[in-house]
Amino acid sequence: MSYAQTCLDRAADGSQVSGTAEQIRGPGCSHSGFGVVRAAAQGPQLPPNVAIERITPATVPSFRLVIGTLLPIRYPDKFFAESVSNATSTSLARVAVLHEGNRLVKRKRDEPSSVAEAKPKDAVFAASTATGPSNAQDGDALGTVIGGIQCRIEQLPYHPSLSTSSNIPDIPSGTKSYCYIQTLALLSPYRSKGIAAGLLEVVITKLCQEQCYAGTATIYAHVWEENDEALEWYFKRGFQVSKDVLKGYYRRLKPDGARIVWKDLGVNDYLRAQSR
Repeated sequence: MSYAQTCLDRAADGSQVSGTAEQIRGPGCSHSGFGVVRAAAQGPQLPPNVAIERITPATVPSFRLVIGTLLPIRYPDKFFAESVSNATSTSLARVAVLHEGNRLVKRKRDEPSSVAEAKPKDAVFAASTATGPSNAQDGDALGTVIGGIQCRIEQLPYHPSLSTSSNIPDIPSGTKSYCYIQTLALLSPYRSKGIAAGLLEVVITKLCQEQCYAGTATIYAHVWEENDEALEWYFKRGFQVSKDVLKGYYRRLKPDGARIVWKDLGVNDYLRAQSR
């Protein structure tokens, strides 16, 4: 049984995924047929030698290398230009940078290895090659880009969860703002350490804090239908999983379908953002 079906079964019978220190159980969301796991108020804790920084022209090549190694999608030059086009505090693009000093302990072989959109290749080698200067605000110290996230704000006439439905209901005129996760990737030796969750948390915090994102109350992504680890990762962080599959989304993968995962931002997200 796939993890997506497990999520649906748990939601249907009222049960929830048991949380860790980073996730706690809470009330369900109003969207029918799905359960929600709420994040703890303190949010994820990063390793002491990892920093989440804005993407700069100096770190774009490393960011590009990491994404190209892990994901089956070839992003155009425009995508990476947009990574630094809004290099301000409100930007929704970030990289995780490992700074010299204490080494992270490599994950065990039986630990989950995938939190990106698709099952990654063996990307351990990229950790030693994807190097570049970190954000200038951190003193231009050399660091290693080990992952990143990039999102965009979209105007849609309907909730993203309806994208896979063949029976979209009548929609009133006008659009609403939604945050779309274009990419979220992390090299395999650094997973299960709160780093990917930290990247996601920075984006959610910006959505809740910045006036320019007022009215954006949902964040969502596409996940390959066979990537059970990624579906589980999102589900444990409060995302809901679409019942239906969007066929033909991944041209390089077989099967080629994607599920929509989404999170409607709630009180806990805003309270946590205000505490930062």
